[in-house]
Amino acid sequence: MVPTTTVPMAAAQTQLSKAARTPALLELIALDNLPCGCVAAAYRAKPWDLAVVSIEAKGPHCPNLVHLQGRVLELGAVSDLIGEEEEE
Repeated sequence: MVPTTTVPMAAAQTQLSKAARTPALLELIALDNLPCGCVAAAYRAKPWDLAVVSIEAKGPHCPNLVHLQGRVLELGAVSDLIGEEEEE
């Protein structure tokens, strides 16, 4: 017989709970439909307090070659991004 080691259930749950507590690096601030049909998302990168605007979904008839899913369109200060939303 081959000796085996077992991990107690409490130890396995502790390992899972540590992984579950990892803080998210990006916080969703807003989603916006663009006129071309694409969806843009504004995120806050928490560790650096940086605003990130990216394309989340490309519209089926979008002619803009720059609009690719996951492409970052703009980086900037979070205060600038929140200030723009309040003006609208």
